[in-house]
Amino acid sequence: MLGLKEKYRDYFKIGACVSPRTIVTHADLLKKHFNSLTCENAMKYVSLCREPGKYTFDAADRIYQFAKDNDMAVHGHTFVWHNQTPDFIFDTESPEETMRAHMKLVAERYGAQCNAWDVANECIEDKSDAYYRNTKWYQAYGENYLDRFFVMARELLPKHIKLYYNDYNEAHPLKREKIYQLVKGMKERGVPVDGIGMQSHHNLYVPGIEDIRRAIERYAELGVTLQVTEMDVSVFAFEDRSSIPAPTKELMERQAEFYERCFEIYREYKGIIESVTLWGIADDVTWLDGFPVPGRKNWPLLFDVNHQPKEAFHRIMNF
Repeated sequence: MLGLKEKYRDYFKIGACVSPRTIVTHADLLKKHFNSLTCENAMKYVSLCREPGKYTFDAADRIYQFAKDNDMAVHGHTFVWHNQTPDFIFDTESPEETMRAHMKLVAERYGAQCNAWDVANECIEDKSDAYYRNTKWYQAYGENYLDRFFVMARELLPKHIKLYYNDYNEAHPLKREKIYQLVKGMKERGVPVDGIGMQSHHNLYVPGIEDIRRAIERYAELGVTLQVTEMDVSVFAFEDRSSIPAPTKELMERQAEFYERCFEIYREYKGIIESVTLWGIADDVTWLDGFPVPGRKNWPLLFDVNHQPKEAFHRIMNF
């Protein structure tokens, strides 16, 4: 069976998010199908450093070495975020300088294998009555606070690494326009932002396929590159709190059709999209297990709980 990365060699990289556990338990799938890795959590600030000056690199080192050993790119994830950032940063004399020291240390350790980095993650508010998410970073530095961190990243990260703004609900019209305006403003101010990460945590109901196309086209107007950074396709609407013991044939067919149509669009825009990363590898291990409904399975990926290809896999390979 042909691997995903070979099939899409002339289009874009195929990535997966991983943990120290899954680079072992899912190693065969990773080696066959993927040529880019994102640490699900291991490179986030709190995973590397829970107390001032006390770093633990073991988990990230193992993933980084796995990527090097298997000739895979690494997508750096992430620096400025409202979650998984230790509170002590905001008790220091200068949170900005604390982030600078962190960024420098991480860039020197992992920069060589990385081709892109999420400098900032999920900074835009979903609600219609606000623009920026009211985070501690925003409270500390106010409007246009991301400018300083993208400039900092360009100073500290190797020049080959593209600097990304990453967010979810990126295809929903309201959020799409906020993200567009954010990046447009940064570029007009000369801020070195190279790309937009479209997380793409979708479900069978939203967003519409044409909304995905419109988002790609809208962001492309900015002259940036794009990556699909965290793709999965839930079989449940977000507000649905029901559960089922196993996925039905109908649900798997609908999921397969959704993946198929998404990848048709991605291939169409291969000159803009540099990679498509799945937020997981197979349905046995995914962040959607138990979220947002405790104990519920979701089956959002291309491979099933037994690591076998699903209909969605075959659909995106059949072109």
